[in-house]
Amino acid sequence: MINKIFFLKKFFTFLPIFLQKYIRKKYNSFRNQAYIIPIKIENTVEEIIAEKKFKLNAKNFDKLKRNYKFFLIFRRNSIKDYSLVKLKKLLDLIKDNETDIAYDGDDPFHTEISSGKVLELYQKKFLIDHYPNRFFYIKDSLKMKNLGSRHRNFNFNATFNLPSGGRSIGDGGPVENRLKYIPDLLGKSFLDIGTEEGYSVFNAITKNAKFAKGLNINESKEYDYFPDYSRPDYITPRKREEIEKTQKFLMREYKLERSEKIKFEYNNIYNLGTEKFDFVFCFGVLYHLKNPYLAIENLFKVTSETLVLETQGVKNQKYLNAGISMEDGFIRHSSNALKYLLKRAGFKKVEIMLDAYDKKTLVEPNDGTSNIQNIVLIAKKY
Repeated sequence: MINKIFFLKKFFTFLPIFLQKYIRKKYNSFRNQAYIIPIKIENTVEEIIAEKKFKLNAKNFDKLKRNYKFFLIFRRNSIKDYSLVKLKKLLDLIKDNETDIAYDGDDPFHTEISSGKVLELYQKKFLIDHYPNRFFYIKDSLKMKNLGSRHRNFNFNATFNLPSGGRSIGDGGPVENRLKYIPDLLGKSFLDIGTEEGYSVFNAITKNAKFAKGLNINESKEYDYFPDYSRPDYITPRKREEIEKTQKFLMREYKLERSEKIKFEYNNIYNLGTEKFDFVFCFGVLYHLKNPYLAIENLFKVTSETLVLETQGVKNQKYLNAGISMEDGFIRHSSNALKYLLKRAGFKKVEIMLDAYDKKTLVEPNDGTSNIQNIVLIAKKY
């Protein structure tokens, strides 16, 4: 199976760029597709699962809402794979006239029964094809009931599986490609810089870290690059107090409320203190900084063994290059330039794990915008 996947990826790299982009778009659309089944409140669960499913998009919803007030929504190939007992419970919850939506918080496929009101409200703010992404921003206008975990009440940056079996709905999308860089950490300490709700910190604990800390800045007081030192609204509307609530929720999910193995605090990359960590994780931070060189120096000082650094970068050229984007004014380095800088800071061994425009990663340039892509480097002190 692994050999087949490798062969397909290798074959993919020989296709023309336009064909790669088309196939990738179709694949992502298929993988992330949500489906909708129109239902009537008096339907039995057997009648519901026998109904035809439709792709959840504006065309289908606008056609179906004329004759139906309620909809079963899910992200799996067939609703027949879902528990009939749970489906009956969702149906019973939605029969309350006060309820707009009943969802299964323990289901990774976001199965729910919703009224047309929910989807119409969502459609006014976002593209309905992406439902339930960014659901948090419409929840206060709805009356919700649920089975299992209540994770939709909390503001996530990342989409990832929860211990309860459900899957968070994060603004930034799936983070499995990030978490794969965290190995087994038996007996080691872990630091995540720019941790948001702390998904990597909790992941480190599940991978046997003896201690894990998450570090955030408080954007209401500072935001480095921008002259007024506050986070612009157009970047994200997420508030720190909401992230703190999400962290407390995750503490309960992971049964770590009273644990001394985990800690969150506010600070920035320029003030990391004298504490050292065996494994340092710094994702999506460096390109925001007005002094990336001081940041790299500080990352070296705080790392005892290994640093994993991910940032937005530009394509390598013959010289050690970087560029300032006309979109946001941020400076982004090439992977070779960052490798050079990490070695200049003192790291003995630096490996480029993910490179901008590396065909092996199936990553292509942004359409008509800029030459930026994510890059990942692993730096070791010894």
